[in-house]
Amino acid sequence: MTGENEFRMSVDVTSTEKKKFGNVMIIGLGMIGGSFAKALKERGLATLYGVDRRESELALGVSTGVIDYPAELTETYISKMDVIILATPVRAMESVLTELKPLLSENTLLTDVGSTKGSVIESARRVFGTVPANFIPGHPIAGAEKSGVLASNSLLFEKHMAIVTPLPDSNPVLLDRLHRLWRSVGADVVSMDVVHHDHVLASSSHLPHLLAYTLVDALANGERSQDIFKFAAGGFRDFTRIASSDPVMWRDVFMANKEATLATLDHFTDRLADMRAAIEQGDGASMFGVFTRAKSARDHFLRLLEQRTIGSSKEVRPVSVSVLPASVVKGDISLLGDKSLSHKVITIAALSSGLSEIRNIDLTGDVRITMQAFRDMGVVIEESSVDSLRIHGVGLRGLKAPIAPINVHQSRESLYLLLPVLAGQQFPVTVVAEGGLLNQPMGDLFSLIREMGGEVVSEVADCLPVSLSPNVSLDVSVYLKTASGSLRMAAFLAALYSPEKGRVVQPQRSLSHSDVLFRYFGANMSALEDGFDIKPMPLQGVDVVLSGDEYETVWLVLLANLLPGSELMISNAGLDSVSFAFLSLLKSMGADVTLPVRGQSGLYEGEVRAGFAELHAFELSTEQCYQFRDELPLLCVAAAYAKGESRIKGIGALPYYCEDRVLAIVDALEQMNIVCAHDEGDLLITGGLPQGGELDCAGDDKLALAMFLLGARSQSVTKVNDCQKLLEEFNELESVAMQLGFHCSVTQ
Repeated sequence: MTGENEFRMSVDVTSTEKKKFGNVMIIGLGMIGGSFAKALKERGLATLYGVDRRESELALGVSTGVIDYPAELTETYISKMDVIILATPVRAMESVLTELKPLLSENTLLTDVGSTKGSVIESARRVFGTVPANFIPGHPIAGAEKSGVLASNSLLFEKHMAIVTPLPDSNPVLLDRLHRLWRSVGADVVSMDVVHHDHVLASSSHLPHLLAYTLVDALANGERSQDIFKFAAGGFRDFTRIASSDPVMWRDVFMANKEATLATLDHFTDRLADMRAAIEQGDGASMFGVFTRAKSARDHFLRLLEQRTIGSSKEVRPVSVSVLPASVVKGDISLLGDKSLSHKVITIAALSSGLSEIRNIDLTGDVRITMQAFRDMGVVIEESSVDSLRIHGVGLRGLKAPIAPINVHQSRESLYLLLPVLAGQQFPVTVVAEGGLLNQPMGDLFSLIREMGGEVVSEVADCLPVSLSPNVSLDVSVYLKTASGSLRMAAFLAALYSPEKGRVVQPQRSLSHSDVLFRYFGANMSALEDGFDIKPMPLQGVDVVLSGDEYETVWLVLLANLLPGSELMISNAGLDSVSFAFLSLLKSMGADVTLPVRGQSGLYEGEVRAGFAELHAFELSTEQCYQFRDELPLLCVAAAYAKGESRIKGIGALPYYCEDRVLAIVDALEQMNIVCAHDEGDLLITGGLPQGGELDCAGDDKLALAMFLLGARSQSVTKVNDCQKLLEEFNELESVAMQLGFHCSVTQ
C-alpha cells in the first residue's frame, strides 16, 4: 500500500525535525476535521494523517494540501500517533472507539470535536469500561453550513471558543497539550463540565438549528409556500441559514443530546405560549418588554463577539482645541440637560412604577452605560428622539437578573448609581469595569452596600470587579464625610431600600437637583437640619423636562462677562443653591448677570442673561472655597482677569482631586504670565492679561473649560491638549460655540 510506505518515510525523522505536536491523525475529513488539519499543517505544527471511509475525501485532502498522508485504523499507524482527533458524527464514535481500543497507547492524546459530550463519554465507558485518562473530549464553537473536505478553512477557529471537557482523572499532561493544541490554531480555550456543556449547547446551538429546520419544513409544506419563499426578505434568509447544515449530523446530535434539548425546548415553548397570549390579548407592553430584553441580550452577544474578533482595546486619538482671542458671545440658547442628572433620572425612572417620559436628556457618552445596564435587567427604554426617552419603570425591586456581569466600563457615575440599586434586588450579580476604574478604591461605596446588609466580595480590597450578594435587612443611616455628589446620590438610593426608615446626614446641606428629582417621583423625604429622613414607599413614573446643564451655564455666563460686546441669554437654566450662590458671587465681583427667581421646587429656573463687565478682585473664605470646590478653576480664571489681587483661602483643606485641579490651573496661569503666589496657605492671584500658549488639561473636562476661558481674551492663540473627555461630557461644545460666535476649533 503506498500510504504505508509514505507513512514510514514521514516518521523516520530525527527528533530535531519533529514538529511541535508530532504526528496528528484526523478521523473524519469533514469541514471541522479538515479545517483543524489544515490549520495545523499550514502553521507547520504537525504531520497530518487523515482517515475517512470515503476514499474520494482522502484523495481530495491530500491533493488540496489539507493533510499530508492518507491512513487507516491499523496498529502500524495508530501506534505512531501523538494525537488522534475524532471528527466523525457523534453516533459513529462508539464504533471508531471500538476499533481504536486494542491499538491505542496511553501516551496518545485522544480527543473529539463533537457538539455533544455526554453521549461521547457514555460511548467511551461502554467501550473501555471506564473513560481512559488520555481521552479528553473537546468541542470547537465554530462551523458553517458547508460540509466536506473542500469546505476546510485554516482560519475557522481564529477568535472562536473551543470548549475542553476534562474528567476528574484526565491525564493533566495531555490536558495541557490539548489546551495548547487549540490555542495554536487561534482558538480561545475554556474548560467546562460535561453536563453543563450539553445544556449550554442545547440552548445556544441545538435549539436554533431545530427551530430553523422546523420553520423551513413547516413553511415549505404550507398552502402559500411558493409566495412565502418568493417574497422572503433578508431576515428569513439569515434566520434559516443554518437549515442548510448537514441533516445527518444534526439528526445524530439531537438523538445524542435528547434530555438537554428537550429541557431547552420546553422552556422555549413556555415562553412562546406567553408571547402567543400577549398577541391574542393585545398586550403591547409585554411584547415590547420581551423584544427589548431580547435586543439587549443580542447586543450583549455582539459585544462579546466583537471583543473576541478585534479585541477590546480601542485606539484613542488625542484631541486638542485651539481658542482664538477676540471672540464675542451673542445669542439666545437652550442647553442640553446635565449629563450627571441624565444618569440619575434614568435610574429613578427605571425604579418607578409606570411610564416616565424624559425630555432634554443627554444620551451621549457613558449615559448609555447606565441605560444599557437597566435594559439588561429588563427595563423597557424607548428612544423617542435624540434627547427624549420613554421609560417603563419596574419598581424598586422589579429588576431581573442579567445574563452576564454588569459592565460599567469606565463610568464612575454608572457604578455609584447601580451598586446600591443592585444591592436592593433579589439576585446576586457581578459588576466589572475597565481601565482606570479597576484600580480605584471604592471603600466608601462598598461600605454603603454593607450598611444595607449586602455582602461585597472583591479580589483586590474594595476594588472592582466585585461580586454582590443582596440581603437588604438593615435601615441605612449614613453620615457623609464629604459632599461628593455621586456618593450622596448612592446614599439616597440605598436609603430607599431601608425596611423602616433611612437617614442621610451630610455636611453643608443644600438643595440639589437630586433632591428635587426624588421628590418629583414621589419619594417620602423629610428634611432635617443636617440631612434627610427617607421612608420606603413606591416611586411613580412622571414626565420630566431636564433644565440646561448648570456647569455649562455658569461657564457661559463667565465667558460672556470676559468678552467685550457679548450679549447672552440662556432660556432653560436650572440652578441649584450652589450654582445660584456661585453666580451671585460673580455678580458681587461686578459681573453682568441676571438670575432667575426661586421656583416651587426650590430650584432657580428660567432665563439667565449675561454680558461683558469689568470684574474686580475678591476674597473667598475657607467655607466658600469648599462650597465652590468644583467651580474653583473658573474662579481662578476670573481672578486672572479681575482688577487687583484676589485671595482664595482653604485650598489645602479640599479633597485631593479638587486641590490637584486648582494646582493645575495655577500652573496654567503662571505659564500664561499671570502672577500667582501663596501666603500662609492662601492662594493669591493678581489680575492681568494672559499671553496665550499651549496648555494640557490632562483629560480633565473642568480644567479644559477653565483653560478655554484663559484663551478667550489672551494675547495670542491658546491650544489646549487632551480634550477627549471634555468633548464626551460637553458633546454640544462645537455647536454651542458656532451658534454663539465663540471661536474655537477641534483638531486631532
